[in-house]
Amino acid sequence: MSETVTIIGLGVMGSALVFPLSKNGVRIRIAGTPFDSEVIDECIRTGRNPKLSRPFPEGISFHQFEDWKDLIPGSDFVIGGISSYGAEWFLEEVMMHIPVEIPVMTVVKGLRVNEDGSLSTWPQYWEKRMAEKGIDRKVYMLGGPGIAQDIIDGEHTVTTISGEDPDVLQMIKDCLETDRLHVSRTHDVTGLQYAVAIKNAYALGPAIAIGLGHRKEAERPTGVNAQAAVFFQAAREMRRILRTVGAESDCISMGLADLFVTVEGGRTRSFGILLGEGLSMEEAKTRLKGITLESISAVRSLYDSISILAAKGFETAYGKVDLAEFPLIEHLYGVLFQGKDAEFPWEKFSFDLS
Repeated sequence: MSETVTIIGLGVMGSALVFPLSKNGVRIRIAGTPFDSEVIDECIRTGRNPKLSRPFPEGISFHQFEDWKDLIPGSDFVIGGISSYGAEWFLEEVMMHIPVEIPVMTVVKGLRVNEDGSLSTWPQYWEKRMAEKGIDRKVYMLGGPGIAQDIIDGEHTVTTISGEDPDVLQMIKDCLETDRLHVSRTHDVTGLQYAVAIKNAYALGPAIAIGLGHRKEAERPTGVNAQAAVFFQAAREMRRILRTVGAESDCISMGLADLFVTVEGGRTRSFGILLGEGLSMEEAKTRLKGITLESISAVRSLYDSISILAAKGFETAYGKVDLAEFPLIEHLYGVLFQGKDAEFPWEKFSFDLS
């Protein structure tokens, strides 16, 4: 394979994709962000990102951010290997300056609350902002279910890429797919973007349930029933949101699968367990220093949006938005931002059929 891919940013998932790309013989060039200079220096010296469990494959070229524009010519596509915390920066400093004929695929998962209370995924927001400046670009996206470490270790993983041009999707698939990484394609861009963004918020719930069982006063460790009850409530709320934005059934299922993998092995699991044990958000963040936690911004965005839309009496195809139908996201917001105890309002998780 003769394709060339440029990766900008050394986020964990962007870094993980180096391994299947390299296995397929893709030429890979990595540029750090302005905040990655020390990590890039380490990569140049040792071929290793200190955030990862193993060195990068041989043959990768590493570059500081100021050289990124020199890497773009000749790239078959660009991967934005950043987290949602760098999404605004990536738009202004990178996306706006890449020629539109070179596709860009992102791994960023996050939500942005608009002034009217509606939500946008970061790719949706990027496309809108670029269109306002006369740039006609559609962003491609890679979504779960999958965690970076398992991709690095060669665990069987089924992932999905979304976008409008089937030829571009096929080219990206050919570069990424191996005997261990199995890549699906979808035109349900909205569904995929929302599915992988909102699960970062809801994965906190089952993880908190585990942490509650670690408390000294707990009568017994939190068992599978309790974790499943919270998972079920998370699934109900996620399906409501995904149906409202028009996600197709495959992407709804993918969101639930991504919820599972994040609860079982993602960074959010460690964070949620600490919250369940009784630590505050700031205490838990300190304990996990250096780990990017997308769940915090995801919870805030979902709660803020639902609250605004509910206050306006906003109508969807499924009725008015009602915060009472989202007791888990309301609880998670209270734990993170209002100092509430992590014990769940269990009575709100049951329901009656009409």
